[in-house]
Amino acid sequence: MSYKEKKINRPPIITVAGHIDHGKTTFLNYIRKIKNPLKEDGGITQHLNAYNVETKYGNMTFIDTPGHSAFNVIRIKSIQNSDIMLLIISIDDGIKQQTIESINIAKEYNIPIIVCINKIDKAELENKKEKIINELSKIGLLQELWGGDTFFTYISAKTGEGIENLIDTINTQAELLDLKSNFDGLANGIILDNKMDNKQGLITSIIIKNGKLKKGDLIKTQTDYGKIKLILNEEKLINEAIPSMYVNIIGLKKNQEIGCTFECFKKEKNTKKQIQPTKIDLTEKKNKYSIEDLIKQMTSNKVKNLNIIIKADVQGSINVLKDTINNIITEKIKINIIKIDIGNPIKSDIDLAITTKSVILCFKTKNSQQINKLIQNNGIILKTFALIHELIFYITERIKDESIEEKKEILIGTAEIKKIFTQDKNVIAGCSIIQGKIKQNSIIKIFRKNTMIHKGSISSIKIFKNQVNEVTQGNECGISIKDYNLIQIHDKIKSYIQE
Repeated sequence: MSYKEKKINRPPIITVAGHIDHGKTTFLNYIRKIKNPLKEDGGITQHLNAYNVETKYGNMTFIDTPGHSAFNVIRIKSIQNSDIMLLIISIDDGIKQQTIESINIAKEYNIPIIVCINKIDKAELENKKEKIINELSKIGLLQELWGGDTFFTYISAKTGEGIENLIDTINTQAELLDLKSNFDGLANGIILDNKMDNKQGLITSIIIKNGKLKKGDLIKTQTDYGKIKLILNEEKLINEAIPSMYVNIIGLKKNQEIGCTFECFKKEKNTKKQIQPTKIDLTEKKNKYSIEDLIKQMTSNKVKNLNIIIKADVQGSINVLKDTINNIITEKIKINIIKIDIGNPIKSDIDLAITTKSVILCFKTKNSQQINKLIQNNGIILKTFALIHELIFYITERIKDESIEEKKEILIGTAEIKKIFTQDKNVIAGCSIIQGKIKQNSIIKIFRKNTMIHKGSISSIKIFKNQVNEVTQGNECGISIKDYNLIQIHDKIKSYIQE
């Protein structure tokens, strides 16, 4: 790749980091002049976002990182690929775990830090400012007024106080760094994220480091190549982008890892030979199973398995979930990630879940009517979550349930659902007892096409209007199942007792 020798100043790329709920996103909304921002679920940032912000010094690119501990990998990639780290610290909360983690990451990659103490509009907390400054000095961040090399600023992201001075400080730090890039020639840069759009396909988020990115350029990574069809600056279509700009592009076909590089090239001839093959991590390869291996393992009875299929909205979410789940340590249960991918659930996910007896866990995705019908017809467990920590909590609770030493369950009877009706908003299964007996206080399992879809208990058994404790073979009754209504005609209800 060739560039003109002359390099010129480029805008700074700033990662905004800090502990959860310290005001990172509020600050960015203020400088972006967003008066009615859309709030993320739970009121916390769960995605890596980036913005091209126009200031009196020209454009500055800001990367907003999640503050939750689960997103450490994303913070590392963001800070590593930025010029400056802006460390937001809430004056009322002080230095926290993610504050220190962010400092350590910046130091490791030699990224200069600007400390920004936020929420100074809370005048009653003024005395805490000195405490924060002193604590930071003990871990190597000494403000320039004390002879150090770290800029300290003080703002209220809520009122805007001090933000103009902060922008001045960022510009000063950028001038000291003397940031330069080639603005001509073919572009290169880094991948920040991917997401799947139902209409436009794969959207790849990038930051340009050198050159000029143009619509129609050929682009390649280690694992993919394509032609840039669209360039988006937030929601606005543009024809080209220059160094330090954050844009979304459409043109690549495969998900890319956060932090990997891309470059544009001239000729399409022998393109496949130009792409370097992805290096395979052998430690990860050992954890991959064929479907046949999984089924053999599941039927061996030597170990309990929790098979999961994960679907998420963006690649950043995938990285966080994969990293967090792989770090869950359990002796009695083996967690197998059968598939992990971005995008809404599709039919092949349901088919795979049936074959591998997997639970499908979704983060910020949507189900089509077809998928909802397939889930119901096949008795698949599919859970959708708006908060990552709730998804992780669900997995840990499933592990606890599976780890409990089960008492021996003895089948005492089977009923088939012949009719479904409602009474006082309760769903009643009109059943025929085809074997043994169904007892009120027994454990029940509901099967659909030989697949168990629910395990629970009975709320009531009635023959006509009379409440009964059990019904024997050859008789009919109405069964109300506790906290479960997703029954269908021909489902089988099996009754068990423990010993």
